[in-house]
Amino acid sequence: MVKEEISKKSEAELDAEKRKENLIIYRVPEKKVENVSERKYNDTTYVRDLLDGVFNVKLEDGDIEKMFRLGRWTEGSNRPLLVGFKDYQLKQHIMSNVRNLKQQQIERFRNITMSNDLHPKEREEIKLLVQRAKEDHDGEGPDSTENYLFRVVGYGQKKRVIKIKNKPSLLVFKCSQHHK
Repeated sequence: MVKEEISKKSEAELDAEKRKENLIIYRVPEKKVENVSERKYNDTTYVRDLLDGVFNVKLEDGDIEKMFRLGRWTEGSNRPLLVGFKDYQLKQHIMSNVRNLKQQQIERFRNITMSNDLHPKEREEIKLLVQRAKEDHDGEGPDSTENYLFRVVGYGQKKRVIKIKNKPSLLVFKCSQHHK
């Protein structure tokens, strides 16, 4: 029984170690073409352009070990794209500058988001942390949780949830000013 538990833990640690170099990119446009190599070429070109245009990263041949879409293809939606880098530092550089996506001027990269590839247990832990933070916030006062974004920051035992006040849309602000 103890050996089985140790084996499960080491499997989870190995899985987390394998995922460490991976990045998941959401809302990358997906072209539905029958030729697999053409789809891969489109994804690779998009990722190279994204990393060059947003993060000033020039990819060399071999910097990306793997790249594939997650899930089944469905009409009208773009599957997330998993990108596995050869070098952990390259992936860390990208994730530490992910804020560049918000300030992006290039239209084709405007709605892109990125996240670390996490083990399912880690994802569940993060969901629980956010849920608890929202419950604690509800008990604090009249301000609704919809007015805040809850984000988990830190790694390992140092994970914590931060609360970020949602900024009202500039369009809504302009409209309300206009009607005064």
